[in-house]
Amino acid sequence: MQVPGRFSFIEVGEKEKENPLPYDEIDPADYKTWDSYFDYDTAINKSKERLSNNSQLKLIEENAKWVKSQIDETEFSLNYETYKKQLEANEEEAKRFDAISDYKTNLTFLPTGFEKQLFESDTTNLQEKRERWYQNLSKDVYVEEAVNVLEDLKMAYSIKKVAKVKD
Repeated sequence: MQVPGRFSFIEVGEKEKENPLPYDEIDPADYKTWDSYFDYDTAINKSKERLSNNSQLKLIEENAKWVKSQIDETEFSLNYETYKKQLEANEEEAKRFDAISDYKTNLTFLPTGFEKQLFESDTTNLQEKRERWYQNLSKDVYVEEAVNVLEDLKMAYSIKKVAKVKD
């Protein structure tokens, strides 16, 4: 499942560069297979439904498409008045996306006991920095959906596997 982001339509990252590093792999970690599973399909379907009805994510996707169109625009009028009108139209369109930063979830974030201890002896304004971070987290639509998915999984019961894939 793919969630839209502000850079969804822009080619960014190592692979887009002229001389990217070659593909690499690390050795797999040792792990033990879990004998149960959660009803992931239901959690995924619930998430897809929430995402498809989320106006914030729709606005983020529209913004990403608009940013891409601005990057792709390569022709500009040399007539000053025409150019100025286009700039004003772009600024007006950009204002429509200001609502992205106004989004607020109903999530509240609090410091852990360990952090509270650090605050007492801190000289670097850690508490202030953390409080700003918590405020930003409470505006994050992606964190909100991640919490929703975890809640869906928490409500699901683990089910014993009835069949096993042969190695």
